[in-house]
Amino acid sequence: MQELRGKVVAITGGASGIGRALADAFGGAGMQVALADIEAGPLDAAVAELAADGIDAAGWVCDVSDDEQVHAFATSTFERFGTAHVVCNNAGVGGAGGLTWEVPLAGWEWTIGVNLMGVVHGIRAFVPRMVEQGDGHIVNTASLAGLKAAPFMAAYNATKHAVVAISESLAHECAMTAPGVGVSVLCPAFIRTRIAESGRNWPDRLGANPSPPSDSPMAGVMRQLVDNGLEPSVYAARVVDAVRTNRFFVLSDDAHASATQRRLDEMVEGTPPKMLTL
Repeated sequence: MQELRGKVVAITGGASGIGRALADAFGGAGMQVALADIEAGPLDAAVAELAADGIDAAGWVCDVSDDEQVHAFATSTFERFGTAHVVCNNAGVGGAGGLTWEVPLAGWEWTIGVNLMGVVHGIRAFVPRMVEQGDGHIVNTASLAGLKAAPFMAAYNATKHAVVAISESLAHECAMTAPGVGVSVLCPAFIRTRIAESGRNWPDRLGANPSPPSDSPMAGVMRQLVDNGLEPSVYAARVVDAVRTNRFFVLSDDAHASATQRRLDEMVEGTPPKMLTL
């Protein structure tokens, strides 16, 4: 999809982090922007900032773990803008961390509901419309953790591996049935976002929040890794390029492609998994 000007992009998790950077990047390329986010205040601010930059934008509060809310976002996008050419299933949370056998079931449910089912809901809501119009591109946000797993992040790793697999299946299916619809999967490493604070959006329906206290060693390590990460704009620029060139895997750094090679070597050699060095 070489020409983006005048077209429409829909982005979940669009009020902050990668989603907000995607809105700037696609809006700067001349696209109209539909944003969804669970946080109303930041969402309103993002829409106002985009409008101040001359970008035609609108926003809707949406919990991507709820299928009906994602379908409502898709319907609102098509009613407001007439169509959607690029859909970024981007909303995500850091998830419940800790030893795999100690993560509470509520933590698994939250992480899977947002990171995995949020992508599934976005695909179900938007892709049939894109197939019908014969034109579009889907970008699913996974993670480097979807290519090589790290300790103390089992729920997060599981969802991101699943997003990579779903994206690959979707790419095959679109190539077979709707060649005008492309697919990319974004696999960033650590990035300067508020993902370490995603527990702020923990749903009350799941009971007590299992996220570690903000002053815990685990939370401190996560903040340090995030603070030393790349700016979201770096990833956004790569995503825009991927849409234009129909690139499937979008990595934060080409050097991170070694993660897949290391995993393949471990599979072939039968050796225990080694930690990925960033």
